[in-house]
Formats: sequence, C-alpha cells, structure tokens
Amino acid sequence: MKNKILFAVFIFLCSIFLLPKENPWGNLKKIHFYDSVKNYRQVLDQLELIEFEDLDRADQKKIVSQLVRFGDRYFEKGRYDHAEAFYRKVFNVSPKDDYWYLYNKLEKINRVNGSFFIGFKSLFGQLFLALKNFKASFLLVNNLFNLLFFSTLFTFLIFSLLLFIKYFKLAGNDLFLDVKKKLSIKKVLIVLLVLLWPALLMFGWMIYPFLLAGFLWFYMNENEKKAVKYMLIAVAVISVLYSLNLLMEKNLQTDSFKQAQKVYDGQLFDKEVYNTFDDRLKVAQAASYYEEGKRDPNSLNTALDILNSTSDDYKSPLKYTLKGNIYFRYGEIGQSIKYYSDALLLDDENKVTLNNFTLALSRENKPEVFNSYAERYPQIKSLRAKAVDIKNVKLNQGALWERLFNPSNGNFNLGLLFKGIIKELFKLPVVYYMLLLIIYIMGLKKLVPLIGQSTYCSKCHKIIKEASIHKSYKLCDDCYQLFSIKDVIFLEAKILKEKELRKKFKKKYMVFLIFSLLIPGLNFNYRGKNRLFLLLSVIFYFLVGFAVVGIVNFNRIFSTAPLFFNLVGIGAVGFYLLVNIFSVLGDENGF
Repeated sequence: MKNKILFAVFIFLCSIFLLPKENPWGNLKKIHFYDSVKNYRQVLDQLELIEFEDLDRADQKKIVSQLVRFGDRYFEKGRYDHAEAFYRKVFNVSPKDDYWYLYNKLEKINRVNGSFFIGFKSLFGQLFLALKNFKASFLLVNNLFNLLFFSTLFTFLIFSLLLFIKYFKLAGNDLFLDVKKKLSIKKVLIVLLVLLWPALLMFGWMIYPFLLAGFLWFYMNENEKKAVKYMLIAVAVISVLYSLNLLMEKNLQTDSFKQAQKVYDGQLFDKEVYNTFDDRLKVAQAASYYEEGKRDPNSLNTALDILNSTSDDYKSPLKYTLKGNIYFRYGEIGQSIKYYSDALLLDDENKVTLNNFTLALSRENKPEVFNSYAERYPQIKSLRAKAVDIKNVKLNQGALWERLFNPSNGNFNLGLLFKGIIKELFKLPVVYYMLLLIIYIMGLKKLVPLIGQSTYCSKCHKIIKEASIHKSYKLCDDCYQLFSIKDVIFLEAKILKEKELRKKFKKKYMVFLIFSLLIPGLNFNYRGKNRLFLLLSVIFYFLVGFAVVGIVNFNRIFSTAPLFFNLVGIGAVGFYLLVNIFSVLGDENGF
C-alpha cells in the first residue's frame, strides 16, 4: 500500500515538472504544488512564466479565475505582495476589460501598506478598462445622463421654492385678501384651482418648479426672470440627452440586442438561429466558432460556412482576418495570404492581421512575394522574426454601441436615431411642463389681472402696491420721506431707521448662511447672482448624485464600484466648500 502511494506521488510530480515551461496549465499546477509546500518564492517564479498569448478566451477565463482565487487567498492570509503579483498578472490578459474590478483590491493593498492617497494611475487605468467593457461603460453613461437630468430639475425645484418663500406674501396680498385686507376663503379656493389644476392631472415633483415659476413670474426681478429662462433652455437641452438615454435603455431590452450581446460574449447559436443574423453579427458569431475550433475541428468548418454566408458586399477586416486564420489552420497558405491582404486593404494598422500575414508569408517561403508585400506594408519586415504563431482575433465590444442605436440591423442611422429621440422626448412630461410655464407667463395676467400688483419696499421690505410706490426709488411713503427727501428734520429718524434695518438685515443674512450648509452657494442667490447660483447648484448635485448613485448601481450589478466614483465624491466635498467660501467673498457682510 505504501509503495502504491509513493508511486502515485511520483507520477503526480512527473506530471507537474515534465510539462513544458511555456505551458500555462503546467505552470499553474506547479503553483498549486509550491503553494501546498509553502515555497512562496517558487510560486512567484512560476507565476511569471504564465503566458496568455496563445490561449483562447475560454482557457484564459479559466486560468484567470484561478489566479484571482489565489490572489484573494493570499490577501486573506496577509501576504499582500503575493496577492498584488497575482492581480497584476491578470492584467496581462487581452482583452482584460472584464477584470477592471481588481484595481479596487490593489487599492485596498495600498491602504494596508500605509498609503492614504488614491493611485491616479490605477484609478484612470481602471476607468479606461471599465469604458472598454460594454456593461460597465453603458452603466456609466446611463448614470451620467440620468443625473444630469435630475440634478438640473432638482436645482430648478430649489430655486422655485426660494422664489415662493420670497414672493408668497406678495401673491397672497394680491390674490387672497379682500377689500378690507381680510383673508377671503373664496378667493383662495378660486386662485388655487386656477393655478394648481395641472398638479391634479400630472403627478410627480417635477411639475412644481414650473408651476411655481409661472405663478410668480410677475413678481420676479429681471435677474430672476433671466435665470428662469436659462433654466428652461438647460432643461430643454438636457431633456434631449435624457431622451437619448431612454432610447438606449429601451433598445437594450429588445430581443435582438440581447441576442447580439450573447454573440459578443461568445455564446454559440445553432444554424437556424445564426442564419437569421445580419452580416456583422454573423462575423462575430464566426469568431466564437473559430475559438471553439481549437477544441473541435467541426467548429472551424462552421465558422467558415458562416463567413461564406455573408454578403459579398459586406467587407470588414475581422471577416477577412478570420478567413485567413481558418485557411492557415487548414494549411492552405496561399488562400490565407489572399484574405489577410484583403483585410489589410481595409485596415493596414491591425497588429493581429499584420502578425498573421507575416507568418503566412514566411511559411510560404517565397522571398520575392514577401519583398513585394514589404514595399506596401513595411511593418512586416520587423515582424518577420517575431511572428511565430497565429494571433487570436478579438471582438470589439464597441460595436455593441452602434448596435444599441439600431438593434435591428446594427448599422448606425442618424435619421432613425433622431426619430427615436424625438419620439422619446415627447413622452417626457417635462416637455409639457415647459409649455405650461410658457402659457402661464403669456396668459395668467389676462386671466388674473390682480397678480403682480404688489412689491416690496427696497429699504424696509414692507409690502406696497405698484400703483402707490414712488417708481424712481421703489419706496414706500415712510421710506421715501426718510431717505429721499433731504431735510434735517428727518435726520435723526433716518439714523434710527437705518440701524433698525441693518439689525434686521443681519438676522436675515445669518439665516441664509445657516441654510447655505444645506444649499451650497445660497448667498449667491441672495446677492442677486441667480444664474451663477443655478450653475453651481447643478454641478454640485450632479457630482453628489453621480458618486452616490454610481457606487450603489455598480455594487448592485458588479459587487464593486470603480475608484473613479471615490474621486468624484471627494471632488463634490471640495466643490461644496469652495462654493460656500466664494459665495461670501467680496460681500460686505462676508470676508
């Protein structure tokens, strides 16, 4: 029994060490062995020897999953240098965009090692990989458009509420009081019905900024009216972008796009299914069958059949490179050279095609043919010594973005895209809210003549009627006598009144500063810089929302979020502080 066990161990060791060095599966077995005997130096040596270049996607994923598992295990053991080595090895995989999340683990290792700063190289490296991954990049763009839309509307809501707080007394004085200056319930009900009936038909918070702005339009000063106009333009533009986002979300859920996603993820379909594909999708399906052909020769024949079934008018570098690879695998070098040449006519910078073309020319062993092509493609001279094996073609998931705008056939059509955006745009309630605001501005004065007759005294803020004010000064009678008529009789009363007003103003100013903690830059609005306040508010709420919602959505789908969102969150905090500081700079009551 003992001899049998020793013999089994001997066979196992032979199976490990007699495998060629360049075999990644052999290196992986050696890593398992050295890890089991705690020879960690040899673990790292064998890790260095693993190469992914000649592996198909399926084998790459299998090896990478084991490398990640090793990295996670070493991380849990506290061997952070080993964990980092395994994670960084994964980044040698091409394409590596599926593994962008590993940068989060590398950043945790930096924290454990005592670094408290975000590594910008890792941060932007991860962002670049995430953008190459369709699912991650779509989620980023989706969050971007959503947050632009809702942060703009939320800012408009805050601005309209500030206007309501400022002018509600004036509106109440005009519309809710009778001749004896007493509250008229009848008037209140009639005015509320006239003004707020849209809220009974259209639900949601988004209608209220438009209702309030339309209702208070006749009380606003010129700066506030300009701010509302700018907000309407901003909402209109961002609504178009949001409609594009809705169109993409809608197309994402179509059966044709879901099918295309599966094809680009490497799923193989039966003949009756892939025969219904358009030419571009057929080529992508052929690429997956070509990968499978490394294990099953029949799949190689299927890949060629699919490529031959595409239209002669459809030409793409991927189509011809795949054909070249298949004929090279068949041993028909002349045919492979022909198709590689066709591919290079469409894209003469493609590294995979150039490598395989160079290898095919070298195998044909006709110097005059090689030299002839070298005049047209000088790159193949330097590749001649390096090209030792056929390189795998890679499906570009960027093609899914084009298909997203027209999932039925995958061809980008600006006319269809524009039509789809317009269709989604007119489904948005916001479009009708904007029209409602315009109708209020144009017709409310005719319907309710009393509106807009009251205003505030520019000195004491007492409510006065437009008809009774001294228009050149916009003052009530008392303030006009005190501040406009130069008479020594009123000098002492004027000084006392100014002290009283200054004390009242300071209390009001302190209230604004306190509320600035919740609404950054509120003092800009108080000082009449309404448009600047709106712009800064949109940016702030966008940054906060983009960071928080992005982290939540990515954690929900990928179980982790890109480090980029941490940077956006830090940027939002810094922006909040800067806005509040600059809002009081230059103010006589500030710094």
